[in-house]
Parts: sequence; structure tokens; C-alpha cells
Amino acid sequence: MVGGRRQGDAADEAAERETRRDAALVDHLKKGDAKALDELYRRHREAAYGIAYRLVGNREDALEVVQEAFIHVMRGIQTFRGQSSFRTWLYRIVTHAALDYRRWRALRVADSLDSDTSTEPVAQASDRSPQEAAADRDLGAAIDKALSNISEKNRAALILFAIEGMPYKEVADVLGISIGTVMSRIFNARQRLRELLATEIG
Repeated sequence: MVGGRRQGDAADEAAERETRRDAALVDHLKKGDAKALDELYRRHREAAYGIAYRLVGNREDALEVVQEAFIHVMRGIQTFRGQSSFRTWLYRIVTHAALDYRRWRALRVADSLDSDTSTEPVAQASDRSPQEAAADRDLGAAIDKALSNISEKNRAALILFAIEGMPYKEVADVLGISIGTVMSRIFNARQRLRELLATEIG
């Protein structure tokens, strides 16, 4: 138990250091230091991309969402008051940008027929056998397909909590809803995901 508590404390301290580092970079960016934006992008691009990818469903659109999100950060940084962490603020921007993008794309039915066939957000080097790698790809494709058939609200909550590892409070801050609503959406999303995966992979 003591070991677990120490690990938890270490993780909390690391997260606090990251938050302070982000805050320092935000201060520099507000003063016109363009390198600070580059550093914030480097620190958060992978997680931002992961959120966007799982919400919009393909790489090119996810990259566009992330680019738009950081443009919004650059333009709106002076209005950021630090009432939440920069990470929370950025992920809120990415999430809303991705959902807006999906709605925009849904209006362009002809374009939506031309979907990207890739199923993995990032290519991972692995020493696993070809059969194991193929099984992982198949499972990843099944999960992505199932996620795309969950309602936007529930999917966003599940992605932020289960895939990005955010606590309930931060998910609530990102989505602008109560913690109780977050928990309800995650529960419903998990139930629906289980149903869809049972149909998809038997």
C-alpha cells in the first residue's frame, strides 16, 4: 500500500511539474515568444492528435483539427486566464474543434464517402510476431469502428477518460459538464462499446 501511495504521489508531483512548465510557457507566449508556442505544441501534439483522431476518424482530418486548435491557441492566448490548466484548455479546444469538424463533414456527404482507410493513429515499432501485430490491428480497427458508432457526447467523454487518462474532474472541465454527467456518459459509452464489439468480433 505504501508503495502504491508513493507511486501516486510521484505521479501527482510529475503532473504538477508539467502544469507549472506549461504555465511558464503560456506566460512567455503572452509576451510574444513564438518559441513558447513551438514548445507547447511539441509537449501536447501527440495527445491532442489522439483525441482528434478518435473523434474524427482519420489522420488527415485529425491533423487539420490539431492545426486549427493550435491556431486558436495562438490567437486566443491573451484571453486564457489560467482558471484551468493549459492542458485542459487545449483539450477543450481540440474536442470542440473535432466535433465541429465532424458536423461540418456530415453536411458534405459526397466528401464523406472518400474515407481514410488507415486504422491506427501512430505507427508503433514492435518486436511482436506478424500474427500478433495483425491481431492488434484488427482489434484496433474494430474499436475505432465501434467508437464511431457511439454518440458524440458519450464518445468524447470515454476517449478523454479511458484513452487519454484524464480524471473525471478534468473531463468535466474540458466538456463543460458536471462530473455526474461525465460518469453517466462514460458508463453509457462503455455499455454501447461492449455491445458493438461483441457484434464486430464475436
